[in-house]
Amino acid sequence: MLSRIHRLWFFLLLALIGLSCAPSDESRSSANDPVDDDEARVNPLPAPKTINEPPKDRIDKVLDHIRKRELRTDNGFWTIFHGILGMGPDEAMLLDPQTGTHTKAIDYLAGGNEVRGLEFRPTADGVEVETMAGSIIGQGHQDQFVAEMAEWDLPKDKKFKVDGRDYTFEDFIRQAEAHASLTTKSTPGPDPLELTWTIVIVSKYYGPDHRWTNNRGEKLSVEDLARYELGQPIADSPVCGGTHRLFGLTWAYYLHRQAGGKKEGIWKQVADTITDYENRAHQFQNPDGSFSTDYLKSPGDDRNIQLRLATSGHIFEWLALAMTNDELQQPWVQKAAEALTSMILENMDRSLDSGALYHAAHGLEMYRARLWGPPGNHKLPIPPPPHDP
Repeated sequence: MLSRIHRLWFFLLLALIGLSCAPSDESRSSANDPVDDDEARVNPLPAPKTINEPPKDRIDKVLDHIRKRELRTDNGFWTIFHGILGMGPDEAMLLDPQTGTHTKAIDYLAGGNEVRGLEFRPTADGVEVETMAGSIIGQGHQDQFVAEMAEWDLPKDKKFKVDGRDYTFEDFIRQAEAHASLTTKSTPGPDPLELTWTIVIVSKYYGPDHRWTNNRGEKLSVEDLARYELGQPIADSPVCGGTHRLFGLTWAYYLHRQAGGKKEGIWKQVADTITDYENRAHQFQNPDGSFSTDYLKSPGDDRNIQLRLATSGHIFEWLALAMTNDELQQPWVQKAAEALTSMILENMDRSLDSGALYHAAHGLEMYRARLWGPPGNHKLPIPPPPHDP
């Protein structure tokens, strides 16, 4: 009984301080080893060769290993769409344990199949993805699924079957645009309003200069979303230490610059924030190259592998978007990549938190693509950093 009480307190602490985006399950592990309740199961692989192995080869080995972890049709929606984020729509496959067949995960979600935690709801504005904060299996934050698919450039005309009717991915995009608000909270979650993922969607598909009127009659712009997000907690955010907020701001700012926008006004503040948190990541980096287990708030070197993977993976994912190619080749960033690949390679035969694992994979995919080109036939259309003097 005492051990169970201690474990319960541990998971409560994780929830309060936002150590991981992923939920944990005490029933499969000790309190020192939290894992996602709905993780992709591990297929053990032979011990990796690590001596004198080029960084690109190590990254490819990690990404290959992650692809060999089987996502299943009986996993929850949360795990499945994070798997798509980590591997890409063309690579993420689902195993049907009843038939032994494999299907593209995105096609399975789009095909009207039942998935635990998946609720697509038609509205007057498009299709809403129901948010189930804290549910473990459903989308945890407003527009999270749509944004993660947008980061892989899912086509607007991708067909989805919802309640027996045909829709397209653009219906999800229009819904995200319509329910975005600076004044009214439409879904549950830890922040007053959640626009962290919405800013990725709108700036990606409608452009960084987009202006519109939402379904409450409120006039909005991408710049308004950036101003709101910049005013919310970053290092103190309960959602993955603010790394998702930084990702959204960086994404929109780089699209703004790519479209000819200037570094002025709110966008200068965004640029300065990016630089500030890049410096924090470096300042708080641990001697082994991993990032702080307190995210970007303060130094932290907790030895829990799940926590180390979550923090280093999320920070690295953002840096792989935020930094220029030259910056990504700095020794401290290369050391971070080495630390992250080592974490995964050294724990190949363990269950790992799926959110942490797939965000780390997404970061490694971007890092690999930026420095050496994408692996295989992948395309990873991320907005490039501006080349300011």
